[in-house]
Amino acid sequence: MKGVLMTDPSTESSGFAEADAELSAIREENSWIQRQISNGGLGMEPQAADKATAVYEREAKRAESLSRQADGLQQVSGLGDYPSGKQLAAKFGQKARNGSTGAANLLKQFADELHRKADLFQQAKKNYQATDDQIAEDLRRSAQ
Repeated sequence: MKGVLMTDPSTESSGFAEADAELSAIREENSWIQRQISNGGLGMEPQAADKATAVYEREAKRAESLSRQADGLQQVSGLGDYPSGKQLAAKFGQKARNGSTGAANLLKQFADELHRKADLFQQAKKNYQATDDQIAEDLRRSAQ
């Protein structure tokens, strides 16, 4: 086959380097939020925290669904028995599931980070409530 470059798909990246970089940025952001909460520097009004939590949980479920769909793409058939068809099928499979860099795994990791962010909002809500309770207690003491 003249002009066709035949490569081993197992040695190539799955092509999701940008998505992996974005996932790393989300992890870093979540870690920063966690540090702010742990240091007492971040609280969130309960109703706002609950709304944000609901959005992140809903989106996490969507990402999990997409991950399951992508996982199902790892077995591609119907491309023929020619070497080029087999290589193309292998490439699709690799993109679907290639360790931590395949679409299914990246989507699952993204869903995990969305769940983590929802949990962080609930922690921020607890900080807000604890601060509010402490202020109320301090005001009661000073009024006595």
